[in-house]
Amino acid sequence: MTRYSFFIFGICLAALSWLLACKNSKDPLGPSPSVTAGEWKVSYYFDRSEKTTAYAGYTFDFKTGGGLLARSSTQSWNGTWSTTCDDSAPKLCLSFDPSAPSLLRELAEDWLIVSISDSLMRLEHRSGGGGDTEVLHFTRL
Repeated sequence: MTRYSFFIFGICLAALSWLLACKNSKDPLGPSPSVTAGEWKVSYYFDRSEKTTAYAGYTFDFKTGGGLLARSSTQSWNGTWSTTCDDSAPKLCLSFDPSAPSLLRELAEDWLIVSISDSLMRLEHRSGGGGDTEVLHFTRL
C-alpha cells in the first residue's frame, strides 16, 4: 500500500509541476514581432471607408534598423518604423517626415499588430475619439 501511495503522489506531483510550468501568454505573437526588411505595398486600408486605391502608386521600403522610405513614381519621403514603441501590446509604430503628403502622414500611427509574417502584415488602430478602427495591411513585393 505504501508503494502505491508514493506512486500516486509522484504522478500528482508531476502533473502539478507540469500545470504550473505552463503559462497563459497574453501576447500571442511572442516577445517582439519583427518586420521583414524590403519593399511592401498597401494591400488594404480602411479608415471609415475603403481607401486602398489611394495608395496604389506607393511602395514602402522597410529598412533594417528602423528606416522607412515611401516612394511614389516621382518622389520619395523618409520615415521610421519600430516594434518597440509600446510595452502593453505588440505594435508597429510608423512616422514620416512633416514634408510627406497627408496621405502618408495618415499612416503615422501606433498600429496594433494583428499578425505578421514574411509576406503580410495585418495591423489595426483604434482612434481615441470616436472609437473607430482603422485596418491596414501591407503585402511584401
